[in-house]
Amino acid sequence: MVYIRSKVVKGESYSYLVKSNWDKKRKTSEQETIKYLGRTANITLNDIPPEYRDSKSVLSYLASNAELDIKKREDYLASTRQNLLKFLLEGNFEDVTLLCRSFLNFSKIGYFFDEVLRPVMYEIGSLWKSKQLDVGAEHIATNTAMRLIEGLAITPKVKSRGKTILICTPNGEHHLLPCIMIETFLSQNGYKIINLSPSAPTKSIISQVLESKPDLVLISITLPDNINSAKRLVGELKELKSPVLIGGQAVQEGKKFGHAQVMGSPTMLELMKIIKNKV
Repeated sequence: MVYIRSKVVKGESYSYLVKSNWDKKRKTSEQETIKYLGRTANITLNDIPPEYRDSKSVLSYLASNAELDIKKREDYLASTRQNLLKFLLEGNFEDVTLLCRSFLNFSKIGYFFDEVLRPVMYEIGSLWKSKQLDVGAEHIATNTAMRLIEGLAITPKVKSRGKTILICTPNGEHHLLPCIMIETFLSQNGYKIINLSPSAPTKSIISQVLESKPDLVLISITLPDNINSAKRLVGELKELKSPVLIGGQAVQEGKKFGHAQVMGSPTMLELMKIIKNKV
């Protein structure tokens, strides 16, 4: 396995391409420097020896390297998305997991969701709608993505905030993946999550709100066909005086939705800011 490692010297970051070798006698891993890459901000894919340019850890590092200029970073993100799309469609869970964990060595989970996984899943959905992708292939990709998210550690990265968020979808909304992504991200950021998605009956959602008394109800809507169902749910929640946020591809920020605040499709960091202001 090869990696890019960086160190700061007199305020300037410099990077090296290193290889991890297992020492059987000492039963430990040792790092071998393959190449000095120079200033971190100036690295390009051409600086990487050809035999290592397809390395998932190298591409993930370059894609998430904040010191690179926007054009370089977008090139690496595009390469990472292309690899993830390929692995998801193949149902290649091992390589999907390796790509994700390599990316998370240098970046945060919210950035991976926003800049890699979400765009890839949008592309898969678009390919399916345009009949360029068989429904079986779409299911394989989605199920592999679900396994990936569920396999990520959700141990909170910060101290518990003492706040509970209930995540749900309106009756008829069967998209689960966005809610699992949100649950994982918010859990890592110290929130207690109750996830009722997908497609729980309104009666069941109301019952759970009465029982658990969450600080916030978050409703996700992916398909426009489910907007009326969501409006009925919001109407029921109004009687309980529960703060409600609505997001997803089916709604646009600024649109009226009863007493609920509509946030469109925010990034994970934007979602965190909205939630902090709400609760």
